[in-house]
Amino acid sequence: MSADQLSSDQVVKEVVAQLLDLEEDGLSMEQPLADIEEWDSVNALRVLVYLERELGEPVDYDRFMKAELLADLSALVADVLVAR
Repeated sequence: MSADQLSSDQVVKEVVAQLLDLEEDGLSMEQPLADIEEWDSVNALRVLVYLERELGEPVDYDRFMKAELLADLSALVADVLVAR
């Protein structure tokens, strides 16, 4: 399924779960990224690159790095989808 057919929440959950080998159902949009055990600088960059590949668009790096919650990443993805 392409990113266009998914909500921004779904895109973020799928990408984070897939890359960090987590259960998608165990992720909450209000979950702090720092509380995800596998979330570190390397995996954050992997998520950023994967999101850009899925979206086919660049993602604002500064906003991505300031994100504290999965919901922040979802808002960023939503903005990319709207700007298309």
